[in-house]
Amino acid sequence: MQASLGVGQGIAALLLLMLTAAYVQGWRKLHRAMPKLATPWRLLAFILAFSALSLALIWPLPGWSNYLLAMRSSQKAFICMIAAPLFWLACPVHFVAWGLRGRARQALVSLKSQGWTKRLMYAITQPLVLWFIYVAAFLFWHDPSFAPFLLGRNWAHTLAPWLLLGASLLFWWPVVDTGPRLHRRFPAWLLIIYLLGAEIANMVAGMTIAFSADPVYAYYPAVRAQLGADVLPLSQLIDQMAGGAIIWVFGSLVYISGIIFILHRLFRKDGSTTPQPIFDWDSQEKFIAPGLEHRVAQNQLRKADLNHR
Repeated sequence: MQASLGVGQGIAALLLLMLTAAYVQGWRKLHRAMPKLATPWRLLAFILAFSALSLALIWPLPGWSNYLLAMRSSQKAFICMIAAPLFWLACPVHFVAWGLRGRARQALVSLKSQGWTKRLMYAITQPLVLWFIYVAAFLFWHDPSFAPFLLGRNWAHTLAPWLLLGASLLFWWPVVDTGPRLHRRFPAWLLIIYLLGAEIANMVAGMTIAFSADPVYAYYPAVRAQLGADVLPLSQLIDQMAGGAIIWVFGSLVYISGIIFILHRLFRKDGSTTPQPIFDWDSQEKFIAPGLEHRVAQNQLRKADLNHR
């Protein structure tokens, strides 16, 4: 059994290195010009996203996902739930544009200025369309009937994570909202429903896999039979339970954290993140027992009489 690098992993490594070079170059320029935008935290977010994508697209998860369902679930978690939101937190479009030079930068500017590009991106980035694309890619990844086609040493096994990454980037784009902005900022209630809908699909998929007594994917028992029961570190049942738990538990934490992030941003927009007590909330009139209201009036008369004296 080998989990070595292939042509697809080599191409992924080259693309990630090119993106990293452009991002770091642009971050350095913007850090000198606008340090409040190019902060060290954004650079750290990009480094973490780069690390997650390296694990999911280069090594070791692409190879090991052909043998263990837990590794395939981890590959999806690194792409959808770690790399994609961190990538947008890193504000990549601005920094990469500043990092490109010559024809590459001119090509990016000309692509952005073309009318058909704007119309296409405007249509794709509607909330319902984004949600549908993400959930469809999410469920396609988990569909047992498609798993044998997406696993093994073939082009689909290399291409599927990239399609999942594209759907994930589209999904997290309006949630993180670091730009470029094609629409007005979506209302907080819409984004909360947007994330809750994805969380429901995530929870159903993870629980179905984790609590199934029979193998959900016929591919993995067949591979296990070829390799031998003692070769892989996890048994069939434990591997399936771990794979479902990774999607269910970790995914739920990420989506709920996204909802908390939106609420926090909403409170900051209102100007305060601390509770504001209502004026005169502890007055005697509000805490007096029923039938003793006359004592409040008597106390007020006494205070007025003392002040008059």
